[in-house]
Amino acid sequence: MGAGMPRVVFSARKSVVRCLVVLVGFAASALAAQAQETRLGQTTQGNTGGLVIPTADVLPLGSISATLGNYSEPQLGSFTRRRNYSLGVGLLPNVELFGRFADFQNPFPDSTFLNGPRDISANLKVQLPSFWRNAPKLAVGLNDVSGGAVFFKSAYAVLSDQYGPLKWSAGYARGRPILGNPASGKAFDGLFGGAEAALGSTGLSVLAEYDGQHKHAGLRYYSQPITGLAHAQVVGTLQRSFGAADSLGRPADRSSFAINLVIPLGQNADKAAHFVPGAPLAALEPVPAPSAMLPTPEDRLDSLRRALAAAGLERVRVGTLGNNLIVEYENHRFAQNEADAIGIVLGLSVEHAPAGVKRVSAVALKSGLPLYETSVGVAEYRNFLRDGDATFASGSLAVDRLPSYRTDDVQWIDGKPTRRSLIRVEIKPEINYTLATEVGAFDYSAGANVQGIVPLWHGGELYTSYIQRLSESENFRPGAVFSGSRLRNGLNAVALEQSFWLGAHVLANVGAGRFRYETLGAQAEATIFVPGRDDVVRLQGAGYERLPGESRRQALPASATYRYVYSPSTWLEGGVRQYTDGSRGPSLMLTRWFGDVGVHLFYRKGGTQQFAGLEFSIPLTPRRGMEPGAVVLTGTSEFQRGVRTRLATGSTALNFVQTNAVREFQPDYDAEIQQLNRGRTSEKYFISQLYRMREAFFLYGRDLLGRLP
Repeated sequence: MGAGMPRVVFSARKSVVRCLVVLVGFAASALAAQAQETRLGQTTQGNTGGLVIPTADVLPLGSISATLGNYSEPQLGSFTRRRNYSLGVGLLPNVELFGRFADFQNPFPDSTFLNGPRDISANLKVQLPSFWRNAPKLAVGLNDVSGGAVFFKSAYAVLSDQYGPLKWSAGYARGRPILGNPASGKAFDGLFGGAEAALGSTGLSVLAEYDGQHKHAGLRYYSQPITGLAHAQVVGTLQRSFGAADSLGRPADRSSFAINLVIPLGQNADKAAHFVPGAPLAALEPVPAPSAMLPTPEDRLDSLRRALAAAGLERVRVGTLGNNLIVEYENHRFAQNEADAIGIVLGLSVEHAPAGVKRVSAVALKSGLPLYETSVGVAEYRNFLRDGDATFASGSLAVDRLPSYRTDDVQWIDGKPTRRSLIRVEIKPEINYTLATEVGAFDYSAGANVQGIVPLWHGGELYTSYIQRLSESENFRPGAVFSGSRLRNGLNAVALEQSFWLGAHVLANVGAGRFRYETLGAQAEATIFVPGRDDVVRLQGAGYERLPGESRRQALPASATYRYVYSPSTWLEGGVRQYTDGSRGPSLMLTRWFGDVGVHLFYRKGGTQQFAGLEFSIPLTPRRGMEPGAVVLTGTSEFQRGVRTRLATGSTALNFVQTNAVREFQPDYDAEIQQLNRGRTSEKYFISQLYRMREAFFLYGRDLLGRLP
């Protein structure tokens, strides 16, 4: 093998040179010969790049890339069913993380046994800093970072550059034998290189590559950003291998395709900064007509109260305290983000504020319990609404955990709050699933979690949860391998929930009732706001009657974590947990926010078992929901799901399916979601949302302004 390798490499290099010459010819004849914006495709390996080889590009911060195709590495053999999926995210600047799910099989009728590779792998790529201008980009990466069944493990370095419509890449990869067997070959190994040439403004590109072992050529199409799909871009690829051989030297050339969707969440999160109002506000300090009848301060405050109620806010009270305007409100209509409600309250308030009012305070309530106060200067915010310059408004905005006033000291325009909804019904998807197991590529049990919340008294609510199973795969049916994780129909929980403050820095919630369908118990959580910082300490726990066969630890799940808030969009949370399976151990989670979408990279250890994975949390409810009424129907503000894999090495290399192992405890009534805007209530966070708050005012509050001079 060693003696023949130089001739193979030399022949492959000559082929690549020929392909590059052809690509240059295409590029020279293209209509747009000037430099073009970088186009990001995705490789079959699960990283940004060409057909098979990676480039030195990485996903932009906040971008998500999902791909499905039917490529399989020739070294693995020939299969009648080839499914290749990958999902990547730009989690940090110049860093991308991809997960790949490869399922290559020759299925036998009525058989569930594996007869080909089915594997989940994680890929990491880092773009290194450049020390001089116009230098080629340089990146290093790892494929198949960890796991027991190693099919695609390799490390590589790659250089990339672009000249007009032509982009080239070259690098070196060092692979590990598939499953540790040298006779099986390596999935990605040796010198590699390739080029991509854009064909004018058509969106088409032609590609030619050598991946260190085989040659490839293909055609790729990049769509324009699709406005109605969150400015996502669709990328389609057709490719063909040449001179490919399997591990036994047999010909293995084949054609394959891939379809890729890239969603720029980071760009979508910033769009509010470029919002242009359709109906801008009148200039400040208008001169009223001599005969005009000016409204009294009471008229203005009453108009504000009615406008806020018309916007769909509940329990509204408006009053003054010295030269401050106080507005209490409860928001359930704008359920994606509390910043929308605050933007409407502050915008309407500063426009209705009587003469002499210097500052406006918006006090957020939940079940009548004050949670935090957001205040801003009237003059600064009025100017911000008109010119969109947040410089002075950001310096004026402040957030306090508890209101800075006594209710009895406020001169309320009407002491009775406006109406509130009697019952809120929240419908949330519920799904248990397995991915890439020995018996199935994807198995699931899916249903709806219908949650009812009835406000009772100050900080008190009645909470119910009913699960209705809707669909499931065969392996989740009674008696099947995953029947123990099958969703169960019925009343899952009914509890009295009480929230209260313990001093100025501890918000607690306790729920008592029936949980897990049939057991009595209690759930509790506390959020401790660290003085002088945006960090929080979170304590969660539960105690249930023990079910048959359940250990004492399983009936007492608990956790204590510290969340370090590096910035409003980046958190690192670590602590210790007693998991729902009774095991104990540490956990660590990195969270990045891109608008209202959270991306969570986590590690958890329970006893001797370790798991790592990636989760996404997204709101499944409209930005503006139903108006308050006797019954309000809404979606969930956070739906969180992802994929995890057991970290298995050495003697624990077998990655057995354990659906319920090392699962963190999550309260049925999650106070952080229901009350604290998914944990985003700090001063720095709301300052970062000023442009969104301005946009919300013009979209949902501008038309409610009274005709005031």
